[in-house]
Amino acid sequence: MVKKLHFLCFLGVLIFMSSGIKAQTYSGFDNYHTNREIQQLLKEFSSGNAKLHTIAESPGGEPITVLEIGANLSDVPAIFVGANFEGNVPLTTEGALYLAKMLLDSTAYTKDVKWYIMPQPNPDAAAVYFSGLKTGQSTNLFEMNNDADDQTGEDGPDDLNGDGMITQMRIKSLDGNYIVSDKDARLMKKADKQKGERGEYKVLTEGIDNDNDGKYNEDATGGINIGISFPHLFPYENKDAGLFAGQTPEVNGIMRFISDRPEIAMVYTLGTSNFCLVPPKGGRKGDANLERIKIPRRYVSMLNADASKTYTMEEAIELFKAVVPEGTDVTSALVASYLSLGPALNPLEDDLVFYKKYAEDYKKYLKAKDFSTETLDPTPAKNGSFELWAYYHLGVPSFSMQLFSVPKVKEEAKEEDDKEASDEKKKKAEKSDKKDELDEKDKALLAYSDDELDGAGFVAWTKVDHPDFEEVEVGGYVPYLETTPKADKIASLSATQLPWLLKLSKELPEFAIADKKITDLGGGIYKLEIYVANNGELPYPIAMGQRNGQPAPVILTLDGEVELLEGKLRTPVGAIGANQVKKYTWLIKAGKNKSITAGIESTVFTDVVEQIKIGG
Repeated sequence: MVKKLHFLCFLGVLIFMSSGIKAQTYSGFDNYHTNREIQQLLKEFSSGNAKLHTIAESPGGEPITVLEIGANLSDVPAIFVGANFEGNVPLTTEGALYLAKMLLDSTAYTKDVKWYIMPQPNPDAAAVYFSGLKTGQSTNLFEMNNDADDQTGEDGPDDLNGDGMITQMRIKSLDGNYIVSDKDARLMKKADKQKGERGEYKVLTEGIDNDNDGKYNEDATGGINIGISFPHLFPYENKDAGLFAGQTPEVNGIMRFISDRPEIAMVYTLGTSNFCLVPPKGGRKGDANLERIKIPRRYVSMLNADASKTYTMEEAIELFKAVVPEGTDVTSALVASYLSLGPALNPLEDDLVFYKKYAEDYKKYLKAKDFSTETLDPTPAKNGSFELWAYYHLGVPSFSMQLFSVPKVKEEAKEEDDKEASDEKKKKAEKSDKKDELDEKDKALLAYSDDELDGAGFVAWTKVDHPDFEEVEVGGYVPYLETTPKADKIASLSATQLPWLLKLSKELPEFAIADKKITDLGGGIYKLEIYVANNGELPYPIAMGQRNGQPAPVILTLDGEVELLEGKLRTPVGAIGANQVKKYTWLIKAGKNKSITAGIESTVFTDVVEQIKIGG
C-alpha cells in the first residue's frame, strides 16, 4: 500500500513537472540546430551545477562533447544519455537538448543522480542535414578507401536533377531486375519471374561513375558510421562500420569516458530503436548451446557432474546450488559466466522480465497522454550499436527511445458484401485483397508524404541526362523522411515522451541497512546479523551484469575494535533483486559497550554508514 501511494504521489509530481517544464522549454525548440548552434547551447547550459566535457574530435574537426548535470555531486549514481549516433536522426539530438533543459529547469531529478548528456556524437554526418545536398549520410569524415583504388571519397552520389537531395535513379535496361509497381506508379518493385514478370529497369542511387571503374557511388566522402562501430556484435562485413570497433576517435572517446566513470548505473539512447516500447530482441544464433551444456573436466569433480553427459541450464543451475555457499543466488548468468559458455548474444530471461514490465507501463503512460503508438515499428538495435554495447558489455539497464515514427494508415472497417458467403470464400477474398495492397511501410510513407508534407516526401520521377545511359529518371523517397518530422513537432514530441525517461531514473537500485540484530551468546561472543535492502525497482546487478562481472560489486564492510570469529570484514553483497532484502551473519568477540561501524560501499551508488552498539 505504501509503495502504491508513493507511486501515485510520484506520478502526480511527474505530471505537474512535465506540464510546467513544457511551458518553460518550448522556447528554442522550434527548429533543428546545426553543430555550431548545439555547442553554443551546451556552453550556455554549462554553468552552476553543469559542466561541459570535450571527449574527442571528429575526423571533420568537430568537438564531441558531454554535458554533466550535477557536477557538484559526489558519491551518487549517474545516467548516461546519448543521441543520434548515426547522425541522420536530428530529432534525437533536439530531444537530448530538451532533456538537458528539463533537468536544468528542475532539481527533482538531479538531487541524488548525476546525468551525462551527449546530444551530438556524430557531428560530421549530422552536418549533412543542413548542407546544400541532403544525402541521409550516416558516416563521418574518416578517410576510407572503400573501392580499394588509389583514391578516397572520389565516387559519391551526384545531384542529377538539381533538387538538393539524393534519391534514386531508374535506368531503362533489358537486363534490369525492377518494374514499375502496379499498386502505385511511384514505386519500383523487383520483377517476379514466377509470375512471368520481366525486369525493365535497373535501380541505383542517384549519381554517375566519377572514377570510371564501372561502379556507381561506391566510394563516397566519409567513412565510418559510429552508430554501428561499438564492440558488441561488431559488423565486420559492413564497410561503414570501419575495420574494427573503436577505430574512429568518436567511439574511442565515448568508451573511454564511460569506462572512467564506474558510477554510470543506467544508459539511455535516443535513436531509431525503442527498448522502452519493444524489449531487446533475442533469437541470435551463437556457438554456445545453453540447453546442451558440457561441463568442462576441470569442474566435473567440484560439481559432481558427469563429463560425458550434457545438461540443460536448469540442471546445471541445480549442480551449482549443491556446492555454492548458502544464500548464493545461482542464476543462468552466473553459470554461463563461470563455465565460459561463450559471448552473450541474446538478452537474458531475467532481464526481459523488467524490460517487458516497463514496456507495458510505457504503453499505458502514452495512452494516458493520448499519444498514438500506431506507427511503423521501431528499427531493431543494429549490431555494433551503442545501446547493445551498453547492455551486453557494461551490464547495466540500457533503454532506447524513438521519438518519431511515421503513422500507419488506418484501415477503414469493411462491410460484409455477402453475409451468406462461405468462410472459404471470405478467406480467399481477404487473401486477394491483401495481395492487391501496398506493403504497410510504403503505404504509410506515401500517405505521410501526401497528407503531412504536401507530397514533398517523394520526388516524382523526372528524366535527366546521364553520360552512361540513354533513358534515366530520378525520383523516390527523400532523405530523412522516416525519422525527421517538421520542426514544429520537436517540442510536443519531446515533452510527451521524455518524462518517461525521468520516471525510469527513479527506478535505480537504492541500498540501505534495513535492520540489524545483536544476539549475546555469552562469554563475550555475539552473533551479528545485518539485513541489506535494495529499495529500488531494478535488481543489482542485472542478469547480464552478473554474467560479465560488470558493474562493480557492492561491498558490506565492518570496522571496529572487535575480533571476527566467523565472517569477513569485507563481504560482497552479490546479486540482490528489486525490493529485496538479504541477511548476512558474523560471529564476533567484543567487550560490552563497544561499537562497530557497518557500511555499504559502492563505486556506483551512495555509500551507507551506520553505527552498531555491542552489548548493553
